[in-house]
Amino acid sequence: MSASATVERIARRRGTPVAAITSAVLDSWPGDSAPPRALAGFHLPVDAGFWLQALASLLDTDSRDTLQRALAGLRTGEYGVVIAPAPEPIGPLLRTRESMATPPYARAVDSNPAAARLLDASPPGWAPFAGSPSRLRAAQRLWGELTTAVSAGEPVQVGAGARHDVLTEALRHAAVTVGGDRGHDLRLLYVDGSEPEPFPLSVPVRRVATGGRSVRVGLMSMRHTELDALIDGYWFRNRLVSVSRTLAETDRFCTATTVGKLRELHRAGIRRIELVHTGFEPAVVGFYRGVLTWLADSGEQIEVQPLYLFGDLVAGTPWGAGRDVSDDS
Repeated sequence: MSASATVERIARRRGTPVAAITSAVLDSWPGDSAPPRALAGFHLPVDAGFWLQALASLLDTDSRDTLQRALAGLRTGEYGVVIAPAPEPIGPLLRTRESMATPPYARAVDSNPAAARLLDASPPGWAPFAGSPSRLRAAQRLWGELTTAVSAGEPVQVGAGARHDVLTEALRHAAVTVGGDRGHDLRLLYVDGSEPEPFPLSVPVRRVATGGRSVRVGLMSMRHTELDALIDGYWFRNRLVSVSRTLAETDRFCTATTVGKLRELHRAGIRRIELVHTGFEPAVVGFYRGVLTWLADSGEQIEVQPLYLFGDLVAGTPWGAGRDVSDDS
C-alpha cells in the first residue's frame, strides 16, 4: 500500500498528465474482457501499452486518438501509467462511445402497498440502538419514511438525517421482511441529488453460522486511525472512494469493489467478516449492495457482522445468506 502511494506521489510531481477519466468509464469495462489489473492505480511499462489499447477500444474517436498518441510516447520511453484520483479533470476528458455510454442508474420502481403493509406491521426492535436515544428516534423515523417510499414507489433520502448505522439496520431488516421470491427494490436519493440503482430488497438475509475463517476490517481508511491496531485492514481506500464524482457513482464503485473482494475472500476460505463502520453513506450502501449482489449471484454463504462505533464497538444485526432458517433479528 505504501509503495503504491509513493508511486502516485512521484507521478504527480514528475509525470506528464495524459488525460482524465471518470469512474463510470472504468466501470463500463466488460468483465470478461478486462485486462490484468484493469482498475489498478499503477501499470508497469510491460502492461501499460496493452492496458491503454484495451481502454481505447471503449472510447469515442477523439478520446481514442488521445490514447494512441500517449501510447506512442510510452513505447518510446518505456513509461508506466498511474491512475491517480483528482478533484478536477487534468487534461482532456476521455469519453466512451455512444453505444457503450453508461445508462442512468436510476429507474422507475412500481409502488408496492402490499410490501409496505408488511414493513409497517414488522418494525424492528432496534437492539443496537438501545443505549442511544437519538439513534433510536432516527431509526424509527427512517422506518416510517422507508415504508411510505415503498408504498408510493418513491426514493428514500440518504444522508438527510439518518446515520449510516441507522440506515444499515433499516435496510437489513427491510430485506428480511420483504425478501423472498418477489421482494422489492428500494429507490434511494443522495443529498447531492443523484439517484443510484435501486437497492435490492429481494435476497433472503439470514443469520447463519457458516464456519470457516474470520477477518475484521474497517470500512474506509484514514477516517478513524485509532482503529488501525484493532483490525486486519480496510475494505476501501479513502483516496479511491472520496474523489470528485456523484454519490451515486461512488455507490456503484463501492458495489463493484465489494463483489470482487468477496469473491477473493471466499476463495481464501473466509466465511465471516466483521466490518467496523467508519461512516460515509454511499460507501456503506455500496458495500451492503455488493454483499447482496454477491450472495445472489454466487449462491454461496458468508456472514457480515457490522460493528458500530458508539464510543465502544457495538454489534449490529448480522447480514448473511444460506440455509432456510428462521430469522432471529
